[in-house]
Amino acid sequence: MAKCDKSDEPHKAETKCFMELLRDYFRSYCEKSTIHCVRYLYDPQLHNLERLIWCLLLSVSIALSWFFYLMLSERFVSQKLQTVVQDPQYPVYMVDFPAVGICTDNRINWSLLEAAKTEFLPANASLELVEYFISLVARLETLRFGSYLVGLSELEDDNLEAVDFINVTALASFLTLSCQDIMVPNSCLWRSSSFDCCEYFVMEKTEFGFCLVFNSELSPRSKEIKQREGSKFYPRHNAKAGQSTGLNFDLLINESFKRPNSLATDKVYIMVKKPDQMSNVVYSMTQNTETYVTVRPDLTWTDESTRSIPPGRRNCLFIDEQLELDPKDSAKRFGKPFQLTNCLNRCHESYLIELCNCSLPIFFLHNKIVKECTPTSLRCIARHNDIFSYDKRREEDALFSATKPGMTCSCLVNCYLLDYYTSTTTLPLSVKRIPKDPQLKLFKVDVHYQVETTPLYRTSLEFTTIDLIANLGGIFGLCLGASMVSGFELIYYLTIGFGMHLYDNSYFGVLRQKVKMNWHTFKRYLQNEVSHLADHQVHPTQAKEEAKGKIRHPLQHERNAW
Repeated sequence: MAKCDKSDEPHKAETKCFMELLRDYFRSYCEKSTIHCVRYLYDPQLHNLERLIWCLLLSVSIALSWFFYLMLSERFVSQKLQTVVQDPQYPVYMVDFPAVGICTDNRINWSLLEAAKTEFLPANASLELVEYFISLVARLETLRFGSYLVGLSELEDDNLEAVDFINVTALASFLTLSCQDIMVPNSCLWRSSSFDCCEYFVMEKTEFGFCLVFNSELSPRSKEIKQREGSKFYPRHNAKAGQSTGLNFDLLINESFKRPNSLATDKVYIMVKKPDQMSNVVYSMTQNTETYVTVRPDLTWTDESTRSIPPGRRNCLFIDEQLELDPKDSAKRFGKPFQLTNCLNRCHESYLIELCNCSLPIFFLHNKIVKECTPTSLRCIARHNDIFSYDKRREEDALFSATKPGMTCSCLVNCYLLDYYTSTTTLPLSVKRIPKDPQLKLFKVDVHYQVETTPLYRTSLEFTTIDLIANLGGIFGLCLGASMVSGFELIYYLTIGFGMHLYDNSYFGVLRQKVKMNWHTFKRYLQNEVSHLADHQVHPTQAKEEAKGKIRHPLQHERNAW
């Protein structure tokens, strides 16, 4: 190292020493650096022009690295999602077979009318009250959430106030067609094995009303079946695909169950849904036909890497992200998966509560927070039937010339999403198989899987933190020939290494002496000013004015300061 020149100005000498130390240290780094081009910047064997060329090449490489870094950062910050096929041959027996619901278009058994009078009316009921009760029963035959066929004008003519004491849910449950009323005995097959229809088809609530459901796990009876057979075997699974490999059953609808001049038809509706789902869309089946219901499960799961993205952007919720419910909410006892699966059903109930100030347990869970709808509430349900019949998306009004009222529900699906895509094929029965009694209508149903394997999809971040690190390593290696070790090396040379270099050359001792000398100089300056002011005491105001003019910088008029 070159020695510092001693002169009358120690500050300049020490500055020169520091610059020489810095120059020597930079030369040492260039000779040892693992980053390409750097060692040529201070190679004594190269001409200055060659050094300049290498310096330009290094600058271009650094600029390119920075440009690629910005591109990668933008891609990482955007947090885009990608869905890929994780397993193209995922076996269908790994997922639950869907729950199958059977709902008749006619919601009441008219033959039970006399029994209903005895059950729900007082013993000494007047003829007028009986007539009002019969009218109420007639209004229940097409009672469905969102597709109530009775008009508001008809309900306005009915004296519903006279029968407002009757529990609508209990009455609808009492009059609903039971399993024994519509199922053909010994017709039920599961995977070609016979079973008792009414043992496994359980009456449950849906938005279509009370329906018979197979393979569900919501009602108390379904939970008893699950407990008896074990959670490993219920809900049921199926490994085969094709006709007669899943669920087969026959229905026989008797015309005597319908009210004379009824608005209801002879149709039967089938509902395919998840075992823990309350309601789903329905598909109609006509009388004296054989209906093949083909089901294809579709499974998509979103991995944990997407948790950093807000649920609204990834369009799904993890189970633990579901908000806690009020203890009074009846859905709380079913757990968070149920809440997530049935978000749409709960949203529909909120619209009913908002518009009619009541809830109807025919369609929804028993809500202890609000009152239950009464017969007079049927007018409100009919009045807002156009709203209840339509699920509306927030952005759709911008795409339609005429807006339609509806229910807007901000529901996100489960990040472990299982959907059942359903198609139906209906064939007429041969004359020999049609019941000879014109009062009887036969429906033969076959529900089965379309395929034995299905693609399993996985949604994940398109560009994760690991991808960012790997790409940055590749780019810095391409442009600079550098690695993570090169980065640590540079940090070391800028911090610890540089400090040790200054320490080895006794720079800290020189710096300490310089700081100490400047501190003593400053202290003497302050003492000199204080004594000077004490010798010339004047009026305070005048002293302040003179002090402004007489306080001197330590480098000015040194002979007076010291």
